[in-house]
Amino acid sequence: MKFGKRKGVLYFGVPSGSLQEQVLRILDKAGYPLPSSRQYELSTPYDKDVVFRVLDRKEMPEKVNKGIVDCGITGKDYIYEAGKEEAIIVVKDFIFSKRTNQPSRIVLASRSEKGIEKPEDCAGKIIATELPNLTRRRMKELFGIDDIEILHSEGKTEAKVVMGESDAFTDITETGETLRANGNHIVAEIFTSNPQLIANKDACEDTATRDKIEDIGICIDAVLKAEKEPVYMVFMDVPTGALEQVEALLPAVVSPTVSPVVDEAWRSVSVVIKESELNILAPRLLRLGVDGIVPVPVPKVFTQEMISS
Repeated sequence: MKFGKRKGVLYFGVPSGSLQEQVLRILDKAGYPLPSSRQYELSTPYDKDVVFRVLDRKEMPEKVNKGIVDCGITGKDYIYEAGKEEAIIVVKDFIFSKRTNQPSRIVLASRSEKGIEKPEDCAGKIIATELPNLTRRRMKELFGIDDIEILHSEGKTEAKVVMGESDAFTDITETGETLRANGNHIVAEIFTSNPQLIANKDACEDTATRDKIEDIGICIDAVLKAEKEPVYMVFMDVPTGALEQVEALLPAVVSPTVSPVVDEAWRSVSVVIKESELNILAPRLLRLGVDGIVPVPVPKVFTQEMISS
């Protein structure tokens, strides 16, 4: 068994570190609950043909490329840092970060006393960063600057400026509030990162394996879509005479479902409605004589756009 992998089993990489909690939470909601454990291999009771391996998020691109796992989730920044953009297949792009459902920004930052107000001021300066390859590549690509010295940091990167070890630093931020609160200012945004589901090219040659990877990606997508803008399956009793007016009011992913009931004067209607629309529509529906409006939260939303062409 190469890399300890069993035949017919999909090996899925879960990133350790800052993304792990979010990824495990989303996998749980997607139908792949994993036990709280310090083990490096985890399985779910609902699908014995998938094994989840917890791997360093920075090493994930290389582990996927080598086939230690067939696929895995990691940040786009770590793929770029490893220079593996062409070596792996990006199956899905997800928009969430360790705290929010927003992408993360990698920024170049400094302190006012360093006199760095624009990227060009970094020429000949020292930049502390946890992503040395990405930083060097982006400074060249975006600003044409290659005359920089990189100080590789493994944490507490902004402290390197305070202690005089560097003139600037890069950091991953969602809002920039913490940076500014600590007396720093953002010089430039150099990269936007989001989690990606990546796969081994050889593994994807097998149709069943590729489909299995995409299936998990679709389930994750469905959770994130429902979380981005909550939706409800709304059930209601509609007077038959008001049915056309009600149908004209209702937005939906697909047309509402209309069912007859015992009393011919009424129809049972069900429809998917966004939370932002529900509070506006409900009073209007009541004025048309609609009764028994019952919204039920929808944990996942699957749409055709989730299927890769």
